[in-house]
Amino acid sequence: MTTISFIIPTIGRKSLKKTLASIKEKPSDEVIVVPDIPPTHMWGNNRRNEGIAKATCDYLAFIDDDDWYVDGVREIMEQSISENPGKPNLFRMQYPNGKIIWSEKKVVPGNISTQMILVPNVKEKLYYWPGKRNMADFIFVDNWKWPKDEIIWREEIIAYLGHNDGERPH
Repeated sequence: MTTISFIIPTIGRKSLKKTLASIKEKPSDEVIVVPDIPPTHMWGNNRRNEGIAKATCDYLAFIDDDDWYVDGVREIMEQSISENPGKPNLFRMQYPNGKIIWSEKKVVPGNISTQMILVPNVKEKLYYWPGKRNMADFIFVDNWKWPKDEIIWREEIIAYLGHNDGERPH
């Protein structure tokens, strides 16, 4: 079975419990929570880099401490991995206002978000999350070493953004 490292930077939000409860990892997976306390105001980018350095599983998934995964996310990820071994995956995610991204199969600013990424843990192909950048997720994907035509664009929504807004959007 393929293993997944779930990397979560946190500034200590109470919603971290909901984030962790949504993962439902397999016994061989790992959940890496990287504290950003006191906050460095780098949107967790530096902490994601620390998480990548610690990660030992086959794939990497990223989520923030105020977001959560849909029920069955681990099985959704496993299916995509088995159908597309060794390929990076970009799933969909939903904002509290109902907006869903990705909206088109393009690596462009505003169409990529942290929570949608599932990527092989191949250190020499990964890029880094640049410090104080609000588009670091786009930069991470745009600069990794996998060709753009190898990205697997999945239709499934795997994450909801909380932004401390409370309940899941419907």
